[in-house]
Amino acid sequence: MTELKIEYESGKFIEVNLSDYLLFLGGQNKWKRKIVRSLKRFSIAKSLDQLEEEVYGENGIEFYYGDKQLKGKDTNFMFLEDNMSINNQLSFTKGNLMHQELSELQHGMDVTTQMEKINNELINLELILNEHLSQFSDSISGNLGSMLFTDILKTNLNLTYFTEKHDYPLEMINSSELLDEYIKLLEVMIERKEEMIWLVIINPESFLETKDFQFLFEELKRISQETNQLKFFVFSNRSLEIKYTAEDIGKTILLYDYYEQLPEYEAFEQSIKRHYPDELNISSQEIVDSFYRISHLVGKDVCEDCYLDARDMVLLKVINNMLQITVDTETSVKTLTQLEKAFLEDTH
Repeated sequence: MTELKIEYESGKFIEVNLSDYLLFLGGQNKWKRKIVRSLKRFSIAKSLDQLEEEVYGENGIEFYYGDKQLKGKDTNFMFLEDNMSINNQLSFTKGNLMHQELSELQHGMDVTTQMEKINNELINLELILNEHLSQFSDSISGNLGSMLFTDILKTNLNLTYFTEKHDYPLEMINSSELLDEYIKLLEVMIERKEEMIWLVIINPESFLETKDFQFLFEELKRISQETNQLKFFVFSNRSLEIKYTAEDIGKTILLYDYYEQLPEYEAFEQSIKRHYPDELNISSQEIVDSFYRISHLVGKDVCEDCYLDARDMVLLKVINNMLQITVDTETSVKTLTQLEKAFLEDTH
């Protein structure tokens, strides 16, 4: 793992360890907003205005990966935060994934050969044009010039999404339908450029179905591990109902009044056992699943109308106690042992 430092206010950093991805969860959304705000502003790579300097300082936003301070202009950030975030990468817009991929075709032999044919036909068309002009002028002639492949893409390309029944403009297609294409384009771009890509995913539950985010999550992990050129962050305000594993625990950042990067799973489980009010007779996967069901509530007041399994409530209070967080966790206690009931009722 490599140390990552992100400045979120002047002289204030969140310091975590990163290998391939991080999950930013917890009950304090203002933390998430500050970190995302810094990442977005850093990615713009322009000088701060006076008001921004009051927030971040005269030196601008500082971003460190290991012993290297990164610069916005040399760092490739991408953001996924709504339906259009994916659609925009598959349209043909300068700098996006589709633009980079199709522009590369101009170097291919088949495209080069075809462009020669097109430009030869333009010469023939120019001869016809000038023959017509010569009928009424000895002084005027026309020059059609030559065409570039990129010119044709810019002026003539119209991308549509086709199904068995209809063709649709890309902007009408839900982002879930375009995930496969997005992932393939991202992977190709990473392999071609061989430079680090920083992908920030913000509240994926707001624009992706659970199964689609699960697919995206697994594919991004695969690309990151295979290329070592992709680092990605997931920020969520809610519990994401995906298949977490013990590996995810050490890559989770809990944001409450402060922040805490969880230890690797073995240490995490031992710590829970030490603080648990009874013998913890559930499997490792059940601990992982229970933790991620309550992770978005850590450091947040929970009322009776918040539906949680009773033992999830016990784990939530254990986590809050471990982090020395003081909040009210009220719930209807059912099917608990006497020690578990006493633990929840204990206000100390």
